[in-house]
Amino acid sequence: MLRDRICDQDKLTKDDEKEIISLIKKKIKNDDFFVNSSFFNRDDFKGKVYLLLKDEIEKKYPYSDFDVEDNLINKALSEIFGLGILEKFLQDRMVTDIFIQDNEMIIIKNGIKEYLGTVFNSLDEVYLIIDRIKSNTGKTVDQRVPFLNTVLYDGSRCSIVIPPISDRVYISIRVFNCIDFELEDLLRLNMFNKKDYDILKDLVDKKKNILIAGSMGSGKTTLLNTLVKLIPKNEFINIIQDVPEIKLKEHPFVRMLCTRTKSRESDNEINQDRLVFETLRMKADRIIVGEVRDSMAAYQMLQALNTGHRGSFSTIHADSAFDAFLKLETLAMEYKTNISNYVVKQMISRAIDVVLFLDYEKDEDFNICNRRLKELLLVDNNLSKRGDYKLEYL
Repeated sequence: MLRDRICDQDKLTKDDEKEIISLIKKKIKNDDFFVNSSFFNRDDFKGKVYLLLKDEIEKKYPYSDFDVEDNLINKALSEIFGLGILEKFLQDRMVTDIFIQDNEMIIIKNGIKEYLGTVFNSLDEVYLIIDRIKSNTGKTVDQRVPFLNTVLYDGSRCSIVIPPISDRVYISIRVFNCIDFELEDLLRLNMFNKKDYDILKDLVDKKKNILIAGSMGSGKTTLLNTLVKLIPKNEFINIIQDVPEIKLKEHPFVRMLCTRTKSRESDNEINQDRLVFETLRMKADRIIVGEVRDSMAAYQMLQALNTGHRGSFSTIHADSAFDAFLKLETLAMEYKTNISNYVVKQMISRAIDVVLFLDYEKDEDFNICNRRLKELLLVDNNLSKRGDYKLEYL
């Protein structure tokens, strides 16, 4: 009997797997809500795929008891998003960066650069990955618009640049896998000492506005995600960001607002200015403004932190704690050309209570070997008589 033959079958055949994955791809093709900004980590997303696989297997073999193995889930993920070999590295928690240069690949694992050589047989395979990435974002990348900045399904940041503005195809991915730390974990990793650990907890508890400064890869986002976990669960938190890097899974009162670039004529651009306008009309105990990247973002961050929302956060690229002030001044005055340096300094001193500067140490091969909190700078709310900042290094 058919039922007996099915029950005797130990596992799915390759043809079965292929057919089931194909059915799942069709099911989610027009599902706009299947991939969205509400997921928090790769395990949550894999859970969705697991349920779909289990449902299709039970429909195909109602009398069987097949297990949905991790290998099948990973195959489905790779097929759905067409990222192929990238899936292996996106799931590796030790990998922080992936770089593709035409058909070559480089990864950064445990802070060490690894050149993997030629991993694609042709450029067609690389462009297939690009097509899959852009198809899941609604954005475009072609010769007219030869660059794309977006977020992958797991939250990883992705930047694509193609000819003619570049000599080769370049894909850069910042893997989104380093936000599950607690503050105690960073203490054990020697990012700071016990004295700084106690100070950081006290700063969040006393609702100080904190600016985290550092270069790319210094750990700004990791520290930010760790500190915001200390915010009491009963507070309303509004998050404004370009890409969904800040995740607060355990907090029930979180509103995440993301900017949107204009990639097509039919799109409406949504910038930080508009999001700040909207968030000020939503009740919030704290506002978190993601990384300050340009003049508008700098000015709007200062505006947002000067609205009485104590205990807010933001990050900025800078080479020291004091350089963070200089960069904010420059950017804000670029956006508001009719504003004086003195007024900008007043805005900054009133908006920011503390600047944390992170840096990293490199070995002789320029690999990152340690990230450290190098400076902790307290800012007085009032300027000196000469119009300078009143600062205290801890």
